[in-house]
Amino acid sequence: MQHKGDLIVDGPMVVRMQVTGTTHVRSGGELTVHGQLSGGLIIDAGGRANVHGQVSRNVIHGGALLLFGQVSGCLRGGPPENAVRIEQIVGVDLPVPFTGTTISWSTDDRN
Repeated sequence: MQHKGDLIVDGPMVVRMQVTGTTHVRSGGELTVHGQLSGGLIIDAGGRANVHGQVSRNVIHGGALLLFGQVSGCLRGGPPENAVRIEQIVGVDLPVPFTGTTISWSTDDRN
């Protein structure tokens, strides 16, 4: 399953798929990721993200972050709340192109 476009999280949400755009966790949002966030991740103050999957661009956070998976970009903001291994953050600067638009949900690329 795939979410095409940006994803805005205002409350509790679990993602087990690929998000092609940027994922934005707003204040009061709580995101658990088991899939792939292809466009990066933004966490506002008061937002929380638990990443067990992969973020393919930068993570920009002013909120709370638990990182169990991998970030292919850089971490902007403070460190995660948990201890991480060096191989979990690749460290290549991959900017986050947030546009705030969502195209659709689909079960595969043919939709």
